Amino acid sequence: MKNIVILLAVIALSASNTANAQVNTIDSVATSKVQHFNFDQMESETIGKGIKRKWFHGQKGQMTIFNLEKDAHIPWHQHPNEQITYIMSGKVKIKTIIDGKEEFVEVGAGEVIVFPENVPHEFWALEQTVDLDVHVPVREDWLSKELPDYLKKTEKQD
Repeated sequence: MKNIVILLAVIALSASNTANAQVNTIDSVATSKVQHFNFDQMESETIGKGIKRKWFHGQKGQMTIFNLEKDAHIPWHQHPNEQITYIMSGKVKIKTIIDGKEEFVEVGAGEVIVFPENVPHEFWALEQTVDLDVHVPVREDWLSKELPDYLKKTEKQD
């Protein structure tokens, strides 16, 4: 009998926690701002010679599509954001730090490379490339209209 009472208490406690979790989830959804974007309808901005981007951000992260012409170059830089890069088409050569050494890596269509926060990297487009990047958290240096210093090193096209 004692075991049955303990079992019922555990079930009741578990049900109570589940109900509270659902209420919390519903509350957090009700106070969240859902955003909807369409990359095809966004205007590209030219941020360097042969480099165009379209981007948006949520509260905790951002997504960017870069269109890189062959030979476009994104200079050596680092940031306090994790960066996940998916090459949708084309191919890039990347210089970065792997196991404490400068290394070059080629990343082509369908491949992903992940840069932890503060790991320097540099890109060269080996052919016309479409690159989808996700940064977490949001790149604070992108929130102003001013380009980050490393992008000022490219020749901006008008």
